[in-house]
Amino acid sequence: MALQMGIVGFPNVGKSTLLNALTHAHAEASNYPFCTIDKNVGAAAIEDPRLQRLAELLHPEETIPSAIRFVDIAGLVRGASKGEGLGNQFLGHVREVDALVHVVRCFESETIVHVEGSVDPVRDFGVVETELLLADLETVERHRAKVEARTKGNPKQAAADLAACDRLIADLGRGVPLRRIDLAPEESAKARELFLLTTKPVVVVANVAEDDPTGAAPSVASLRASLHGEPLLPVAVSLEEEIARLDPGEMGSIMADLGIAERGIDRLVAVSREMLRLITFYTTANNKLQAWLVPAGTKAPQAAGRIHTDMEHGFIRAEVFGLEDLEAFGSRVELHHHGRIRVEGKDYVVRDGDICHILFQPL
Repeated sequence: MALQMGIVGFPNVGKSTLLNALTHAHAEASNYPFCTIDKNVGAAAIEDPRLQRLAELLHPEETIPSAIRFVDIAGLVRGASKGEGLGNQFLGHVREVDALVHVVRCFESETIVHVEGSVDPVRDFGVVETELLLADLETVERHRAKVEARTKGNPKQAAADLAACDRLIADLGRGVPLRRIDLAPEESAKARELFLLTTKPVVVVANVAEDDPTGAAPSVASLRASLHGEPLLPVAVSLEEEIARLDPGEMGSIMADLGIAERGIDRLVAVSREMLRLITFYTTANNKLQAWLVPAGTKAPQAAGRIHTDMEHGFIRAEVFGLEDLEAFGSRVELHHHGRIRVEGKDYVVRDGDICHILFQPL
């Protein structure tokens, strides 16, 4: 399964347009609230020169790059956690993702309506954060009530569970996202179990005007100053969508004319990888070469599980080699001949750049 990023924010801030720019998904983007009435999904392939070099050396029939899936979720408004707007049905989509891209409008426009009546990035960011906090609080309180009801006859059995819930309720009650709090192990485990929204890492996209692609507007500086360590990227989202439609051959010259050294969406993908501490490993099977993203520190069975859950549960071993050895010896046959292919077991921690052939027992 690919890593997933959820795109959140107010309606009409550029979420669907950003998805189009990232993935060429062509999600509907119109000037009225709740244009997105279901989640749109697209995948952004990761540019990978190492994968290209491996393809040149291994000559697979098919080469598949790694990708990050982006999920555009309908705009959240005040009261979303209580069902306002399109309500908390969309907060369920957020729970499924690994991290959030919070799009905040930082440009003025007389033709694009704003659900709050004015553009105020600091306020808008805070409103959406508050809705995520309230949704988490409701989730924990509801779970606590179920645990208490199940164990009325034996309260000691649920003591640890209830205590973890009480600490999370206290933390959320302070109005601080859980990602900013050093949670105790029991709280962290409970937060993961409940898929709490405010535990997820966040990257903030300041959607700026086309004539301000670097984000020099004072509103961007104010938004940056209000954050607590979350990375912020100024991106002229509508301009990025136009650039994404260009042929690769003319993209470079157009960007040069506009004075843009790097696409904002490329920076977003890079920051997302860094924020999630992702590494890339490669698999070769059935004459197919494929790149995969996993968090640093992932062990071999769990890395195999990114490909298919059966591969994790039936994992036997991984045969591993590196690009440098492949370039030095020229082929897998020569790597075998010179003993340069390692056999790794269940405790092996996958390294960035590993090329793996995974053996597993089908279930």
